Amino acid sequence: MIVLQPSDLPAGWKSTPHRDPNAAAEQAALARCLGVSSIARQQVAKVYSSYFTHGNAYVPFFFSSATSYRSQNAADANLEALANSDGSRCYEKLLKQAIELQPGATMDVSFKLTLGSAGGPDSVAATGDGTIQISMGGLPSVAYYRVAFIDGPLITAEVDAMNIGARVPTSLMQSLVASVANRAALAR
Repeated sequence: MIVLQPSDLPAGWKSTPHRDPNAAAEQAALARCLGVSSIARQQVAKVYSSYFTHGNAYVPFFFSSATSYRSQNAADANLEALANSDGSRCYEKLLKQAIELQPGATMDVSFKLTLGSAGGPDSVAATGDGTIQISMGGLPSVAYYRVAFIDGPLITAEVDAMNIGARVPTSLMQSLVASVANRAALAR
């Protein structure tokens, strides 16, 4: 399996099965925003890892997904769409839609997509870094979001991470991305 596995994380992390009833709708909205809705017909399968959290808290968390395609052109087109000028804006919009706020809360999201491996494996096509500022009852909170997009033979994968109050440690993110990238490279 390409996605994150419990053995990829240090001791103390627990896994919870992936349950996001909105995942398909959110991915479809992102594909529409990026202009690649037609690529969905080229998908063979999509797999999600469990959510991995530390201790009893919901954050920090990590999860990943992998999508297989009928052709390498479809897989490449999906990642190339991120490179267009709307990639950062579309992902920012996705984050805004994915986060459910309590009544009266406000949110400001900024997200920057960067092409290239950012020091990771060559198969990392892009990375993203976001800040989510939420205010509830006048109390501000900041969440940090990171994502890496990975290219493999007939496959795209991503590793997502979020933490509140501090950025996800770069060394841990790089380790998890490398684990998924290595498995994606070997997939056939």
